[in-house]
Amino acid sequence: MEISAKSSMGELVISEEVLSSIAVNAAKDVDGVSSFYSKPVDVVNTIKQGSLKVMSPVRIMQDGDNISISIYINIAPGKKFRTVASEVQTAVKESVQNMTGKLVTKVNVIVAGIDFDEPKSSNEPCETEE
Repeated sequence: MEISAKSSMGELVISEEVLSSIAVNAAKDVDGVSSFYSKPVDVVNTIKQGSLKVMSPVRIMQDGDNISISIYINIAPGKKFRTVASEVQTAVKESVQNMTGKLVTKVNVIVAGIDFDEPKSSNEPCETEE
């Protein structure tokens, strides 16, 4: 999918990868977003189209001039889901609209998980051990 706009000077084409990159960069600056969840897209259509991009944390849908974005995130422990999701919605919407000039009608934030700190392995030596 590409977003295109025609004018008297020529045509502007914005690829889906660029929109995804804008959304991810906006969301990663939000406090509480620890990582992104790469959910596989529709594998059958991906194979038919010959795309190598099987995993992406962002889904973009276009209806005329309107853009709808879904982003899959993992939240840091101790953060409030509603607050983080609301801030991600605002950041993604403003960034995409400011950079593309297109109207973003909806930003769906899917909280896929919580990134807990992994405990250290007991096989590793302590700082005092040699």
